[in-house]
Amino acid sequence: MTWRGTLPAACWEAREAPAIIPVEAESTSNGVFLATHTSIPILLRHQVDSAIGGTIVDEHKLRRAVEELPADQPIIPILGKSGTGKSHLIRWLRINLKPNDSTRMIFVPKHRMSLRGILELILEHAISERAAELRAKVAAASDAAADETTAQLRLRNELAVLVETRGADKDGTPEENDLRAFLASAEGLPALLGDPVFRRRLLADNGPIARLVREKLSGKGSEDKEDAFGFTAADLDLSVDDVSKAGADAASVASALASDAPLRDLAAKMLNEQLGPAVSEVFGIGGDDLKQLLVELRLDLHRQGLELLLLIEDFSIFQGIQGGLIDAMTLLPTETLALCPMRVVMAVTTGYFVNQMPETVYTRTYKVFDLELPADKTAPFDPARFAARYLNAVRVGSQEIDKHRTHERPEPNHCLQCPVRDKCHQAFGEVEGVGLFPFSRTALDRAIRSQSKGDAFVARDVLTRVIRPVLHRDQTELDEGRFPSTGFENDFHTGALDILDNVEDQVRLRTPGDPALSERRVRMVRFWGPGHGPRNLHPTIHEAFAIPPLPDLITEQQTLPHQPSGQGPVRPLDNTQTPRVVDLPKPPPLTQPSPRPSPAASKPPLVQAVDEWHNSGKLLQSHRNDLRKIVHTAVIGCLGLEDGYGGDSGDWTKARAELSPSFDANTSIALDGSALQTALISIDHRNVEDVRVLRALAWVNAKESWGDVPQGDALQSLCVNRVQEWADSVSAALLPSEGDDAELGRLAHALLSVSKALGIADSYKSDALSRVKALFASSAKLADPVQRPHMRKLQDRFVDPKADRNLLQQRLLRLTSHRQGAGKPLAIDLPRLVRAMRDDAAEAPWPKHVPEQIRKVADDIQKRITMLDPMLDETRRLAPDVSDLGGDVAQVAQALNTLLSDLAALGQSVNSINLLALHDAAKSVKPSDLKKVTDLTEGLEAWPALTVDQRLRLMNLDERPTLRIRAWLDPALEAVNALELKLQAGPASEAQREYDDTLQRLMAGLETLSREVMDVAGCEGGA
Repeated sequence: MTWRGTLPAACWEAREAPAIIPVEAESTSNGVFLATHTSIPILLRHQVDSAIGGTIVDEHKLRRAVEELPADQPIIPILGKSGTGKSHLIRWLRINLKPNDSTRMIFVPKHRMSLRGILELILEHAISERAAELRAKVAAASDAAADETTAQLRLRNELAVLVETRGADKDGTPEENDLRAFLASAEGLPALLGDPVFRRRLLADNGPIARLVREKLSGKGSEDKEDAFGFTAADLDLSVDDVSKAGADAASVASALASDAPLRDLAAKMLNEQLGPAVSEVFGIGGDDLKQLLVELRLDLHRQGLELLLLIEDFSIFQGIQGGLIDAMTLLPTETLALCPMRVVMAVTTGYFVNQMPETVYTRTYKVFDLELPADKTAPFDPARFAARYLNAVRVGSQEIDKHRTHERPEPNHCLQCPVRDKCHQAFGEVEGVGLFPFSRTALDRAIRSQSKGDAFVARDVLTRVIRPVLHRDQTELDEGRFPSTGFENDFHTGALDILDNVEDQVRLRTPGDPALSERRVRMVRFWGPGHGPRNLHPTIHEAFAIPPLPDLITEQQTLPHQPSGQGPVRPLDNTQTPRVVDLPKPPPLTQPSPRPSPAASKPPLVQAVDEWHNSGKLLQSHRNDLRKIVHTAVIGCLGLEDGYGGDSGDWTKARAELSPSFDANTSIALDGSALQTALISIDHRNVEDVRVLRALAWVNAKESWGDVPQGDALQSLCVNRVQEWADSVSAALLPSEGDDAELGRLAHALLSVSKALGIADSYKSDALSRVKALFASSAKLADPVQRPHMRKLQDRFVDPKADRNLLQQRLLRLTSHRQGAGKPLAIDLPRLVRAMRDDAAEAPWPKHVPEQIRKVADDIQKRITMLDPMLDETRRLAPDVSDLGGDVAQVAQALNTLLSDLAALGQSVNSINLLALHDAAKSVKPSDLKKVTDLTEGLEAWPALTVDQRLRLMNLDERPTLRIRAWLDPALEAVNALELKLQAGPASEAQREYDDTLQRLMAGLETLSREVMDVAGCEGGA
């Protein structure tokens, strides 16, 4: 059982919707057309060139004007934008005008009418011999151009020839004439039209050449615009994949057009000027031929004592040959040219009529009927009455309507046989006895508003975007209890954005445990309700949509406005009956919401923004940023970052790549968009619960107290729970789980290696506390950059505040520090860090959440501290071999100083020897230096067997002892060598022999060391 008893809930068949409201309105039968016809307001102007004034009339005034057309003013234009009903009026005239036996009527439809079809329509009534010749010419010409591809190529070529030969018009300004000359030259538009590289763009399916050819061969389709086809500036903003393959002239003119919008406008104008003669040349029939056809027809009809009535549904289909039609329309009979009277009624867009018609058309125009009403004109037009005609026709069905039409009976009112007519009309409204179900006046107004541009009523949009979709798509939804459907809301939501936009009001309409029913109830109240918040509607509406009312809501008692049912059913528009135009109050402009008290003024801007976002999905970027900050602050308060996770210092809460994962307002919180799948907190405007929380947070952020927030107690509890859920999900994704020290172990051991490379003593100790101290200790001394550049380079990388060590230290503190607020670390979670210092933690695998940058830094450290060969080489060169020195450096130095002093007393000294410098250098050598140098030498000899830690420690030994020994040893060896050369040069005395013996003994002690030092001196230039 449904609300209609044993009948389906819907009172129509879905298949009838496209039959009654087809895409091409002229495809319906005359019976259906008249059954759905509604008078629409028309502005009648007597002055063609005046855009002001005028009188509001209906179609019957138009019919009378056609019937009384004077012979010298035979033209009536019907103006208006696309979809306003111009073609509808032409068809209505065709049905309701009753030409007598002396009138021949030619109706030229706008769709599926080819050039040949148009010409044959005109020739159909001509019987003269000349007409037969013209008929044969039309057939031959059309057959010759029947191939669409051939016609496109010929039209392109013909345009190139005509532009080059006729395009250089000299009637413009000097500047325009110069530009025309350039575009008309062989290097201008003709080169572009003929270039094979630009051919694809010029012959594109949606381009003017293809469109024009398609129209002339097949007629206009329902998808084609009403304006005349032609070139636009956009068609000449050409781009191709490889302009280098184009001809130089074509590429040049294409570049000029692309960079100069006025030049493109002029080029389009020049091409359109030549379309007419080009069409005539390609199709074999042109404007002159059309003029001859009409003149011959009028001559023929005059001989028969007849007159001609021409009804043109769309003047733009004559594009290319319109000149001949205009000449024929404006041609009046004379004594020498006996033409029959001709009346012309044509539907034409306002822009075409005003901008492209010649002056002769204006002088031959009787009256203008305009469907675009100015702002200061009102008319008794009721959209509900317009819709009711179609609703009744769909219920009755096209076959039944045609049957009644055949028997000259008015179509029935389907509502008369409905068992729930009275309560349906009371709840949903009716017009002249025809119910508006499944709409109401309110629902219809909001649906129409959603599909309207501005406050204009466009009949075609209302039919094809409002009435037809609902009747065709939603009949099954209604029968099966799923109406109002999601499709209904998606189609028309913009018409009710200001209705029930408060998510809290929507929550009050929910049925617990039944989200689908809850959503349908919200849609019902939003579109059918009065706009005053959540409430039950008329009981019949709830019954019809199978949506039970809620016990805790008030019930709307006010019935919707409707015409008294006593006015009777809708009557057809036949030839004898004039339809009654009901003088209804003008409905509110479509852009204005239904009257309702608006609390918006009391709502904070962010709350209003959330409401609009929930209903439309639209949110300003500034509001988006503010809301993310509010959520971010609320969640941080629940994260517990002071319990060992770095506090709110920013380590976890700022989007720093080296410290990710992080919880940052801009990157971690998504309000719709593609980031919903990856963000730590995702808030979708379609998720009611999340939107409620977001809205409540915006409220309390503005009011600073839950007591000042409507329903604050309940919302506070809701927010606390949801924010904690968000915080838990952030913690799970952001913070390491308790006991998970894998990352910490890798970080600690990487930092420990850095400390060893810096020579920090605690890093080599075995106890964990010393090692922890070493992680953050400063290096006492770095390697000498002159003597050991490679070692210094390694260490510098670690001590730079912006480099590796600092980065890893921040990461480690992030995991182990206790802080208060944004301050510095107050304490370290020492037990946790000590566990991480275990040796086996060094090889633990990296957890997946650790940023690649952190992994790379740590891995690079481990690699660098094992690549020590450059440091080994420079240390070997630095350390002398003192194993053969034969004693303490101080003792050897004393013996050498005594020898040099004695030789100086005998006059045997060498001038190059600086005895004082040798003395000072020997004095600077410390007693422990020799031991340290010896240990270094032994370590270098055992290098292959050392561990990485032992090698690092060896590389960090103090180089100063080696430098002090070398500072004495190098000049000492030079002095010995100099003395040896001097003594070998003269005769040897007994004293000299004695000194020679002493010298030899000294030399024996230094010989090995000398060779080593000399080798080093040879390599390093004596350094």
